[in-house]
Amino acid sequence: MFELGIVGIGSWGKRLINAAQGNSDVVRFVAAATRTPSKVEEFAAGHGIALSDDYTSLLGNPSVKGVVICSPGLHHVDQTLAAIEAGKHVLSIKPLALRREDAVAIYEAASAKNVFVGMGYERCFLPAVDELRRRVKEGALGQIVHAEGAYCVTRYQSMTRDDWKTDVSVAPPGALADHMLYPMIELIGPVTELHARGAHLATDLSVPDTANVDFRLAGGASGLLTAIGVTPDYARLQFFGTDGWAEIRGATRFEFKPREGEAEIIEFPPFDTLTCQLERFAAAALGEQDFPMTPEQTIAGVAAVEAMGLSAEQGGPVTLSD
Repeated sequence: MFELGIVGIGSWGKRLINAAQGNSDVVRFVAAATRTPSKVEEFAAGHGIALSDDYTSLLGNPSVKGVVICSPGLHHVDQTLAAIEAGKHVLSIKPLALRREDAVAIYEAASAKNVFVGMGYERCFLPAVDELRRRVKEGALGQIVHAEGAYCVTRYQSMTRDDWKTDVSVAPPGALADHMLYPMIELIGPVTELHARGAHLATDLSVPDTANVDFRLAGGASGLLTAIGVTPDYARLQFFGTDGWAEIRGATRFEFKPREGEAEIIEFPPFDTLTCQLERFAAAALGEQDFPMTPEQTIAGVAAVEAMGLSAEQGGPVTLSD
């Protein structure tokens, strides 16, 4: 059993813990650190987790082989580097960092300590995304010339201004703007230039409730991301190629339309991406299986998020350096 510690037990941290405890023969959480233990004492006790407000004590726990970072994004770099220094493998729920130079520093430190660091984004583990990977790698789409992603939720309508997720410094130019980006980087290439625009249309939060990003990927393919925090749930990822296009709608529907012939539709059953993500993290840490997004691809993702913030702030396009 690969034993984990977690820092941050908010709503997402609880979902990760529930995904492991009693649902996996591979991983389980044994320790947690959070700012206010009294808020989650009953939850932690019910899952057999040692709870503390001291992150250092978690890192000193010899049973903990890997640490899951699930705290506000501004803390991810320091907490990840501290875990690496303690010799722990790390899964940082996105974002890994908000600046490219910090992501580079994380992977340099991980290499020096011979530990694994991965960025967690649960949609990378969908069977539909695995199907997209297979089609792209087999060349079924031909040359990919364009990619689009849309991610829409209602959550901003119920958020308050004191919620850290509404802090524009943590989520430029919107907390949802990087959704769907990571499979594009993994399968097509890094972003080379982008123009991000955010707008406050339906809320008075500091973070934009609507964002769109148009960009160029290495090799010349164009891309478009749409992120909205005030509409009913909607998710779509689509690649357009010279021999066909492929689309993932929601979490389970995959469609491929070749240049000639009928479209093929696959409906995948519901799948527990959170348990899969934790088990793949353990496998990667043990050197048994690759993890989606290499260090270079993860750094490219962080660089794109950083550029989104700069573009939105400056009101114009940004070219990314190598």
